[in-house]
Amino acid sequence: MKVVFIINEKAGNGAAMRKWSYLEKSLQIPYQIEFTAYPGHATEIAKRYANSAIVQSEKYLLIAIGGDGTVHEVVQGILESKEVCIGAIGAGSGNDFGRGYETFKTAAEIEAYVKQHSVGQLMDIGTMQRNGDTYYFVNNAGIGIDAYIAKEANESKLKQYFNILRFGKLTYIYFLLKALLNFKTFSAKVVHNGQEKVFEKVWLVVASNQPYFGGGMKVSPYSIPNDHHIELTIVYAISRLKLLFLFSTVFFGKHTRLKAVQQYSAKEFKVEIHNEVKAHTDGEFAGKTKEYESIHFGVINKAWQLARKSS
Repeated sequence: MKVVFIINEKAGNGAAMRKWSYLEKSLQIPYQIEFTAYPGHATEIAKRYANSAIVQSEKYLLIAIGGDGTVHEVVQGILESKEVCIGAIGAGSGNDFGRGYETFKTAAEIEAYVKQHSVGQLMDIGTMQRNGDTYYFVNNAGIGIDAYIAKEANESKLKQYFNILRFGKLTYIYFLLKALLNFKTFSAKVVHNGQEKVFEKVWLVVASNQPYFGGGMKVSPYSIPNDHHIELTIVYAISRLKLLFLFSTVFFGKHTRLKAVQQYSAKEFKVEIHNEVKAHTDGEFAGKTKEYESIHFGVINKAWQLARKSS
């Protein structure tokens, strides 16, 4: 099994490089290193190694060192490849991937996995189809205030400062407070299992493949990343003050008891968004919806392999 580390040097304002510097001192197995240089580069790198694995009939372990966006790109590059397993070492602001999936922490764990020639555990991946384009998500995809927050945070220098001070988890909370002042709610129609319902004054619509988003918020407590289903969460008809309270309960997964929260589980959903609203996949901006745009959320079963220490 060949090992390749795909490193986003900018992740966590240098946290990825600090973790790599510590890790490489202990590694006792052969490996290759790839550094990402621009958005989407990790996907290109992963695709290259996935193709090499086929040509060489060789198993590869690709380990992403970075934030959720880096892992998202690497997984997207190897979809449905039987020869490649994905591992990760979290080094971003939120690191929600590491909360929903098993990740590596030490060189010894990586070496043990390689020496045992462990197979990966098959995982699902979520899809968001809109305007003829397909977006993938390992964690979740959202429309509304969560996408607004993600875009604001990713474009702000404050995110870097939070990371420098090791307060990366506070990034989402800071921009949530900011968004509460100026985000405009929207209306949406949800269709699943032959039934439809219109929601007014919607704050967010989130499709989840695992429980966490926003740096540890347990938005979808019952999501399992390999059960061939996704969960849809809608938060609506709630005041700004009560929404702030709701987000304080999300860290513990208690928000599902509230009347303003609706959750569904299915293999696919159709969501019609009635206003222009921002969208994201795994925290990466995915454009803005058009008025009355129809969006299809689905899931691809057994789409990629996760390298698990306990395999």
